[in-house]
Amino acid sequence: MKKTLGILLIIGIVAIAVLTSGCMDNNSGIEDNGDADVPEGQDAPANDFPALEPITSVYIEDNNTEIVRALKGDTIIIELQENPTTGYSWNLSASSGLSLVNDTYVQHSADEGLTGVGGVHVWTFDLIENGVQNISAVYKRPWEDITGEEDAFELTVNVVPLENMIMATGTVIYVDLEGGFYGIAGEDNTNYDPMNLEEEFMEDGLEVEFTAYPVEDMMSIRMWGQLVEIRSMQSAA
Repeated sequence: MKKTLGILLIIGIVAIAVLTSGCMDNNSGIEDNGDADVPEGQDAPANDFPALEPITSVYIEDNNTEIVRALKGDTIIIELQENPTTGYSWNLSASSGLSLVNDTYVQHSADEGLTGVGGVHVWTFDLIENGVQNISAVYKRPWEDITGEEDAFELTVNVVPLENMIMATGTVIYVDLEGGFYGIAGEDNTNYDPMNLEEEFMEDGLEVEFTAYPVEDMMSIRMWGQLVEIRSMQSAA
């Protein structure tokens, strides 16, 4: 009887040791995975929405009064012709969601000894906040008051939240309405009306993958689908 109790006691001790070891290993594995996915001191991501590579866009006088779209993290460059030798220069201001990282004047090349040569004023901004941002500039002499008759430049930058972006696949189709145009029949059962589809993608039946900004501040006379501005596109083949 004593021998039997001894054997049972040994078996019990071994079983407890095995279970304890298994629990320790399991806890260790969970902690390791947590450390790998979420750095210490940071919260876990709210969703798995993929990040988009930042892009740089350049705007000149021809873009005056336009509304453009971008994402936080993108870079915007403004290039305006200027000739400081005349006493005139651009007085530029920007909203707080745009961070000025460079302000440079580059004179045009000219023959040696030639004076009065103008150049281009270049401002580089990083987009640091979502929402509607503004850039405005007036071409004037620094000591003069603004009269409203000066040359001016205005750019509205709609910095779209990442979660509002459209990421989809679909098929380019030719739609025989309003003189004919190309749209995208999305695999999500949504028709997309791109306002800036490049010519290389104007091919009926072409399967594409794309990211796009939803355009909520404009209307399309075609009334065919959701108006979008393409950010990036590639063939899905």
